[in-house]
Amino acid sequence: MKLNTLIFLPLMLLSLASFADPIQDLSMKRYSAGWYPNFYKGEGPLTCPQTCEVWARARAESERSNDLDGQTRRTSVCKVTREKEIILEPKNDPYSHWLYGNQFDSWPVCHVSTIGIEPFRSEYFMCLCVRPDECQKPDLIVSKIYDPEWDHPNQRSVVKVLIANVGNQAASGFYTQLSDPGTGANTSIYSSGLPAGGTAVLTFYFNYWVFDPDAELIAFVDSYNQVEECKEDNNRLRYFKQG
Repeated sequence: MKLNTLIFLPLMLLSLASFADPIQDLSMKRYSAGWYPNFYKGEGPLTCPQTCEVWARARAESERSNDLDGQTRRTSVCKVTREKEIILEPKNDPYSHWLYGNQFDSWPVCHVSTIGIEPFRSEYFMCLCVRPDECQKPDLIVSKIYDPEWDHPNQRSVVKVLIANVGNQAASGFYTQLSDPGTGANTSIYSSGLPAGGTAVLTFYFNYWVFDPDAELIAFVDSYNQVEECKEDNNRLRYFKQG
């Protein structure tokens, strides 16, 4: 494996904290993330920590592995494709197909398991590189609008909306609005706050069946702009489904 000083020097300066899992479990925080090839300016193959450092000054998404396999210390997320030129060039090929695997410790090999055939290994792969968002504010988003249901006893549509705070700070009180552009109807729910990484399911009601014949709904979290957020252009989500 050929590695030059440019690649090794930054790695020697990494702190122990760099090897912690960047994407925390059970959280919805903001991250900058991307896939990068494990060759850099003709040098490689590289491990995922090396790849992420030289390409993006970021950390490889990784976990401790010794509790499970007893042979390695850490595993990083990698993916392989049949065309190694995509890795060596590198280039973005929308027709490439990928399988996910593990890159262990200091071995620059992506180990992939499949169904029906033997596991295989490749020195040509991409690594998932992650950088936590530095914005120290809330960031409210609408994660999902669930399919409407008909409440027959009360003769009304019931629509549940999942919201989340993917920012790094708790959000204070805010309103979430759900509107039906076809009829002009809208309704709002007030939330007293949402912690960083927190989620909530809000239940809205319309006194008619929203499919007529199709359903279009728009959810807007922090509809009165009460919360100062990292991003102000990601508060809406549109739902459309044919009846």
